[in-house]
Amino acid sequence: MEQPKGVRNITIFAEASPIEKHRRQVIAGQPDAGRFAFIADEGAYLPGGEGTAPTPLTYFVAGVAL
Repeated sequence: MEQPKGVRNITIFAEASPIEKHRRQVIAGQPDAGRFAFIADEGAYLPGGEGTAPTPLTYFVAGVAL
């Protein structure tokens, strides 16, 4: 099917996997722009959080700011 003029499809993927406790790794990107790894952790204010990486909310807010 032909795209209407001025329309572009964008594909973004993300796959999350646990590391330990609240720490997670996400591999995300676009098929034609590479893959990037992100590590997230909750702060020590949550049981199991260690503050070893930005929180998921920090990544979200940073993305909105960009």
